[in-house]
Amino acid sequence: MSDSNPSSPKKRRVTRLRDTCIAGPKCFSKQVPHFQKYDHPHLESLLRELGNALEIPLSHKARNSPVSLETLKEQLGIVKKIQDGDISLSSSPEKKRPTTSEEIERLKQESAKFNKKREAETRKATQSKDCTFGEKCYRKHPEHFKEFNHPHLSKMLDTIGDSPIDEKLLATLQGKLSFETLRNQLEIVRKIEGRSYKPRPNVEGTSSSGSSSHSGRVQLVVEKPGTSSIKGTLPVTQAMRDRNAAALEKERVVVMDRVKNSITSKLEAAAPYNFFLTTITESKNTHHEKLSVSFIELIDPMLGELDGVLQLNFMVQLGWLLSQFHILGLRQIPMTLLYGEIDMDVPDQLKSFITPKKIKPPSPFGSHHTKLMVFTYKDGGLRVIISTANLVESDWDNRTQGLWISPKCPALPEDSDTLSGESPTRFKMCLTRYLSAYKVPELVPWIKKISRADMSEIRVFFVGSVPGSHAGQGLKQWGLGALSSILSDNVVVPEKNSYPLILQCSSIGSLGPNPDSYLTGDVLRTFCSGKKEGVVGKPDVKLVYPTFDNIVGSYDGLLGGGCLPYSIKTHDKQKWLTSFMCHWKSDQRHRSRAPPHIKTYCRISPDHKKMSYFVLTSANLSKAAWGSYNKSGNLSILSYEAGVVFLPQYFFGAEHFPLKPDAGDRTPLFPLPYDLPLTSYTFNDVPWFSITCRN
Repeated sequence: MSDSNPSSPKKRRVTRLRDTCIAGPKCFSKQVPHFQKYDHPHLESLLRELGNALEIPLSHKARNSPVSLETLKEQLGIVKKIQDGDISLSSSPEKKRPTTSEEIERLKQESAKFNKKREAETRKATQSKDCTFGEKCYRKHPEHFKEFNHPHLSKMLDTIGDSPIDEKLLATLQGKLSFETLRNQLEIVRKIEGRSYKPRPNVEGTSSSGSSSHSGRVQLVVEKPGTSSIKGTLPVTQAMRDRNAAALEKERVVVMDRVKNSITSKLEAAAPYNFFLTTITESKNTHHEKLSVSFIELIDPMLGELDGVLQLNFMVQLGWLLSQFHILGLRQIPMTLLYGEIDMDVPDQLKSFITPKKIKPPSPFGSHHTKLMVFTYKDGGLRVIISTANLVESDWDNRTQGLWISPKCPALPEDSDTLSGESPTRFKMCLTRYLSAYKVPELVPWIKKISRADMSEIRVFFVGSVPGSHAGQGLKQWGLGALSSILSDNVVVPEKNSYPLILQCSSIGSLGPNPDSYLTGDVLRTFCSGKKEGVVGKPDVKLVYPTFDNIVGSYDGLLGGGCLPYSIKTHDKQKWLTSFMCHWKSDQRHRSRAPPHIKTYCRISPDHKKMSYFVLTSANLSKAAWGSYNKSGNLSILSYEAGVVFLPQYFFGAEHFPLKPDAGDRTPLFPLPYDLPLTSYTFNDVPWFSITCRN
C-alpha cells in the first residue's frame, strides 16, 4: 500500500541525457526550448547552492556572472521548472534542427508557394480596377491604362467623338491636368477602347502615331517612336528628348505622389532630433507621416537655392540620381560624386558639371560604404545629411532607411577665426578630419566650405571609419575607438548597466566561433562605455535582423531581401548568434513589410521608457566596418563608414531620451524605427540569408 497522498501527488523529476550548452556560463538565452535541448551544469550547481531559491544574495559570487542578474534569474527559473517537472522533457526523440540543405529546400518551397499566391492576388486585384488617382492621374504609359480603368477619360471621349483632340476642345472639358498630358492620355484610351477617330495633323514635329501596330501595343512619340514614318520625320535627338521627358514625367508622378507635407513643416516636426525615415512607396501611411522623407524633398528649393552637391556613397544609379534633380528643374548643378560602385561610366558631356571619383579601399574585403551628402546654397550656407541609403532607386522605394538632416549652416563672416562656428560636439572638426583622410584633391574645396560654415547649432557627434591600422591618437578617431571615446567622456552608465544593448543592421560579418570573440567582447565593451558608479553587471545584447518570413511577407517579396547580404556560409560558422536575434517589426511606423536597410545602435531601459543614446550609421555589425583590435592594441578597419551619435546631454542636459510620454514632461519623444518590446526568434525562425535570393 502506498504512503503517498493521492490528493497531492508529488511531481516526478524527468531527466534524460542532453548535450551541454557550448556557451557555458556565458549563455544569454532565455528560450525554454533551448533549455529543453541543452544542459546547463553551472545553473544546476547554482540552484543547489541557493537551496532551490531564486534570490541571489548580494555577497554571492554569482552577482559577477557574465550575464545580467535579470537574465540569470530567468534562466534559474526555467531550470528549476524543468527539474520540478513543470516543463517536461519528452522521452520521444527530440526534434532536430534542420540541416543547411533542408533549410534551403524549405525556404525554396515556401517562397514558391508565396509567389504563386501573390501572383493570383495581384491578378485578381487588377482586373477591371479603377485607377485610385481618378482625375488626378498623371500617368502616360499605355500599360497603366490597360491595367486600370479611367472613367473620366472615357466620358470625355464620349463627348469628343471622333474629332481630333486639340487644346481648344479640351479647354471646354475642364480637365485637371496639363493639355499635353491629358491629350496623351485620351489618345491612349481611345486606342485601347478601339474608338474610331480622325487623325490629328502633325504639329511641331509630333505625330498622332497613326494606327496601332500589329502587336496591338499603343505607340506614341512621347513614349516610344515605333513606326518607320515617325522615325523618318523626327530627328533622333528629339525622339530621345521626348522619351526622356516621358520617363521623367512618369518618375515625377510616382515621386511627388508620396509628398503630402512640405519639407519645412517636416523639419519643424522633427526638431530637435532631425531624424527621419524614408517614405515607403507601398505604405501609404508613411506618405502622411511628418517624420518620413523622399530624396526629392532633400533638394526642395524651400530649403535653399542649390549651388553645389557633394555625394559620398557606395552604390550609384546615375540616371535615377539625375532624374531627381531634373524633376524639380534643377539641371547641371555642380556635383562631386565619390562612389564605390556605379551602374555606368559618367558620360563626357556630363563631366562639365559632375566630378566623379571612384574610391577603392586598400583591402578587397573593404568597401566605400559611407552615405553622406553636403548641399551648398547660393546664400553661402550649407547642409549635411547622413543616411543609410544608396543612391539607387530601390533603396528609396520599399526599404526602411534612416537619415539625419542638419540645420542649415550659414557661412561665417570673412574675418572669422578658423575655430569659429564649431559645434559643442566638435562635429565640424570630426567631419573635416574624415574628408581629409581620403587624401583626394576633389574634396579640398569641400573641406574649405565646411570649415567656413557656422555649425554651432549641430547637436550630434560625427563618428566615421576609414581603412587602416590605427594607433595612438588614431584609436580615438575612428570606428569602435571613436564611439568608445564619445561615450566614455559623456555618458553615465545607466542603472548598474542594466539597459540592454540593441543592435540593428542589414548585414552581419564574420564574428568568430563564440560570442566573446567579438560581439560580447570588443562590441559590447565599446557600446557599454561610460562613467561607471559602483559594481556593474554585464547587460543583455539583442540583434534586430529580419527572419525569412519577414522578407517573404515584405512588399517586394523575396526581392525585398536583396539589401540584406548576410550569407548562410557565414552563419553556419556562428549559429550561436541566432539566440541573440529578434524579428524586424515596425507596426507603429508602418514599416513592418519594408525590409530594414537602416543601421542603428542604442541602449534602452528594461521598461522601454528611456534610452541612453542612439547611433545612426552606415556601419553594419562587422569588423570591416567598426574595426577590431589586434594583440598590439591597434584598431584595424577595412571600410569607409559615416554615422552620427545622439546624446541627450547635448539636447536637454539630461541623461536619457524619453521613449514614452510622461505626465508633466514635454521633452519630445525619440522616434525609434522599430517596435518595443522586441520579439525574440523562436526555435523555428530562420534568419534571412542572401543565398535564398539566388536559389
